[in-house]
Amino acid sequence: MRRPLATVLIRAALTTAAVVVVTVGRHTGAADAEIHLAPAITPAAVAAAPPPAVALQKVSGAFDQPLYVTAPPGDTTRLFVVEKTGRIRIVKSGIVLAQPFLDLSGVVSTGGERGLLSMAFDPHYSSNGRFYVDYTNAAGNTRVVRYIVSKTDPDRADPSTRRVLLRVHQPYSNHNGGQLQFGPDRRLYVGMGDGGSAGDPQGRAQNPRSRLGKLLRMSFATSPPTVRVYAKGLRNPWRFSFDRSTGAVWIGDVGQNAWEEVDYLRPGRPAGANLGWNGYEGTHVYNKSTAARLTKSRLVWPVTEYAHSVGEAVTGGYVYRGAAIPALHGFYVFGDFASGRVWAMKGPGGTRASLPGADRATTHLSSFGQDAAGELYVVSLDGSVFKVVPAP
Repeated sequence: MRRPLATVLIRAALTTAAVVVVTVGRHTGAADAEIHLAPAITPAAVAAAPPPAVALQKVSGAFDQPLYVTAPPGDTTRLFVVEKTGRIRIVKSGIVLAQPFLDLSGVVSTGGERGLLSMAFDPHYSSNGRFYVDYTNAAGNTRVVRYIVSKTDPDRADPSTRRVLLRVHQPYSNHNGGQLQFGPDRRLYVGMGDGGSAGDPQGRAQNPRSRLGKLLRMSFATSPPTVRVYAKGLRNPWRFSFDRSTGAVWIGDVGQNAWEEVDYLRPGRPAGANLGWNGYEGTHVYNKSTAARLTKSRLVWPVTEYAHSVGEAVTGGYVYRGAAIPALHGFYVFGDFASGRVWAMKGPGGTRASLPGADRATTHLSSFGQDAAGELYVVSLDGSVFKVVPAP
């Protein structure tokens, strides 16, 4: 996230003022010093195709600083809740199991933005039992580790199956990224922040030799797995996701001092996308020296951005593909940790609009999640998980 979780992730939600909303497309200017945004979206345009009203239904149980929720493919009876402090809890048929699925509280560091940050189930989990976690170890460095479920208890992982697949040194305590997602190509994608401090002082996000400030792609066709850079120029992709229908990538990239952004990579796009950090924060020049070295027409620009008068830490979400709220189908739902704002936009060219019933309905919005049926969840670092349901 943008500031240490120990401080930013526990402060009260911001009171925000009304601002002009803009949607930003790809820019192709050759050597302009500045980028000009698209015309402001009028209230009439926002109202043209609004998202439906929803409600938030609290999931049973209280959790210790939850950061993520997910479920194995095809498993419609269980929800797995990732706690920052190191445990993965199971909600089974609406009841929180007393015994954790996995307890890593003895090996993870949890200060600031560190902790157990996410998990992902193998697409073939039902047959191979493999799942993956991303956490910061005792020294604060990133580890991506594979585990296998117990052969005798489907509600327990087997700690002895631990296999470290990725080690990345973290020079600072913040901007660890931490999201894991399997893509439609059945490769594991890993979100890596720029390593921390402020402003990417060592220029790691644009350095092709560094794994920091990148979206990595891990292939299991070889042993050990092959790790390659899929996209670069990211500041802190705290949460990203694949549209389970189209395969497109949506990235919530947390900003520095002024702008938050959402990025979009079209389905099947080959590796090599550059999202511009630290030359640009959103569509705005941040580091003039870096920006001068980048070819603007080759950068991928945000599909939407907002200023810090609206919120201070974007929380990337998901394109809704569930069945419970048909009118929400195809909307990308995302929010902001600091302000509690929740928005929805229909496709990368759509207009960002508040999602009634979810907007400002929670505090410290640490993540969104999906269950096996594609239904959407909202996670609050304060200890609660909510399911997005139709408005009454």
